[in-house]
Amino acid sequence: MECANLSFDACVAVGYAGRDQAAVRAHIEELRAIGVPVPSMIPSMYWVAPDLVSCTKEISAVGDRTSGEIEVFLARDEVGNMCVTVASDHTDRQLETVSVAKAKQICSKVIGPCFWNVSEIRDHWDALELTCSVRPVAQQGKKQAWIPYQQGALVRLLPPEKLFELAQERTGSDVPTGARLALFSGTLPVIGGEIVYGEAFSLELRDPVLGRCIRHEYSVRILPDRN
Repeated sequence: MECANLSFDACVAVGYAGRDQAAVRAHIEELRAIGVPVPSMIPSMYWVAPDLVSCTKEISAVGDRTSGEIEVFLARDEVGNMCVTVASDHTDRQLETVSVAKAKQICSKVIGPCFWNVSEIRDHWDALELTCSVRPVAQQGKKQAWIPYQQGALVRLLPPEKLFELAQERTGSDVPTGARLALFSGTLPVIGGEIVYGEAFSLELRDPVLGRCIRHEYSVRILPDRN
């Protein structure tokens, strides 16, 4: 497990990146239920400003209609090794009904406090497991209990090499020559199929083969929308 610096100056959030197309369609339906338009291309690629990405324990969001999505984050370290950590592609769900691309840029993106070298886990990549729990937005001033939100192995998502291949293919002309590209992997379907607006999220990336886990938790400071 490493705690050195990751190095990137361009970042993409991959959407609808499941290997299982039935699971991809399930996630599309989850989002369609809250008004998000069906994507024109699958997988989809959305820009994320690098300065939105950090290992923070609290983010701020305007309004209470935001939620996290557990993913893995892939980037290279200072000497060029490909690394992975747990992440949340936190998104404004109201803005997403207008523009998914803009919704990706409006919220901070949270990554874990340390990472693993992909070369150490590539032979059992598909066995890695993601688990997310959410504490829903308080109702009538009453804090809600944590509930299971997403869970599954990375076998359900496209592998790192394919993700980067697609990202380079579909964003190549927009990426400056020599830019160091990082990406969010795409997420897993929500347990129960219904998006939950949350005020805190707990994230885990577990390696059952080497017996280790990257954990992170963050809260959401909900700011009033004073339009």
